[in-house]
Amino acid sequence: MGGIVSNNLLERITEKSAHIGVIGQGYVGLPLALVFREAGFKVTGFDVDPAKVAAIGRGESFIRHIGAQRVADAIRSGEYTATADFDRLSRCDAVLICVPTPLGLHREPDNSFIHATAREIASRLRRDQLIVLESTTYPFSTRTIPKVAGDEF
Repeated sequence: MGGIVSNNLLERITEKSAHIGVIGQGYVGLPLALVFREAGFKVTGFDVDPAKVAAIGRGESFIRHIGAQRVADAIRSGEYTATADFDRLSRCDAVLICVPTPLGLHREPDNSFIHATAREIASRLRRDQLIVLESTTYPFSTRTIPKVAGDEF
């Protein structure tokens, strides 16, 4: 093991054989997934919205600056798929979290999407996975995540 990221994972990333998962296929996650696919990685985009997943599967874009042709090309390549099946997270070597962090009534960030995503990942986490939080949040906000009945972590 070489530091935080294992040598095996570093090799897969360098060789572009790593499978990338991007959770959240909105205005941050979808472009990020496409960039990874265009760089030569196999990518799975995850989203809880089945309508969004279906639109991506049809090669449609719902983001103004992302053309439908770009999404369609990615889908047609077979190197990018979108799904609502979070059990497929265990197949990913790197998982990037790109979920919303809306502001609450008092303009504080609502981290509930990050917390829910962390629980989804934790139940499927495996050795040699890299987890990256891309969602906007404040420093140290992920040091403690509120416990929910049934949490194992």
